[in-house]
Amino acid sequence: MIYLLSKGNAFLCKFDYFLTQNTINMNKSGLLYKTLRDIAKELLYWAQRLKHIIIHPAYPRNPDGKVYIHLGCGEIASPEFINVDSRVFPHIHHVHSVEKLPMFPADYADMVYASHILEHIEMNQVPCVLAEWYRVLKTGGILRLGVPDFDAMIHIYNDNNKQLESIWMALLGGQEYKENKHYACFNSDNLTEFLKKAGFVTVRKWDANAVEHHNFIDWTSDGKYEHNGKKYRISLNIEAIKE
Repeated sequence: MIYLLSKGNAFLCKFDYFLTQNTINMNKSGLLYKTLRDIAKELLYWAQRLKHIIIHPAYPRNPDGKVYIHLGCGEIASPEFINVDSRVFPHIHHVHSVEKLPMFPADYADMVYASHILEHIEMNQVPCVLAEWYRVLKTGGILRLGVPDFDAMIHIYNDNNKQLESIWMALLGGQEYKENKHYACFNSDNLTEFLKKAGFVTVRKWDANAVEHHNFIDWTSDGKYEHNGKKYRISLNIEAIKE
């Protein structure tokens, strides 16, 4: 079964690549090729899901015995973390949305990490999502977040003669796949308020280069947003402690 799934994945990947190339080169049949490519991508997704169910990665066993959860990890595969993402990768432990975490009991994790994920949640759902992440944490556990900083976007906007093109991707998401769209925006004040309403007492900024358990590069550590040759710091890094 595993052999057949691996062969099926390889075939669907090649088929998807073939259709991608021919969609570009044969515009007159573009609609047909796009339809076939969409079907191939859907089949590939479910083949990968099935393979993932059969070959389920084991949870990490950290030397300190602590539990770290990475929400919306994408392609980052830090060996310390239990990985949760809606997309299928070999290192994902739970292919699941991050809004609800029924796979984890209350008071379970020492850290929940979410880098540039919270902005993908609808604004009116942010309190419920933060409450769910709070539930999963042990007393003394840390919710470590990074989000696009709306105050930084205003600076970028003003620094580029108020051109919307200078900030639309930071504000709205890249939109190159369905999950990469932004529905919420934050600055230090409103994110702190959201966290305190969720039950956190201690809320503080954090530096990706000065904390433990961050041996990878992502938006929180290298959050440089570039426009017209200028680079701007875009990531607002805030963590909160469950007391």
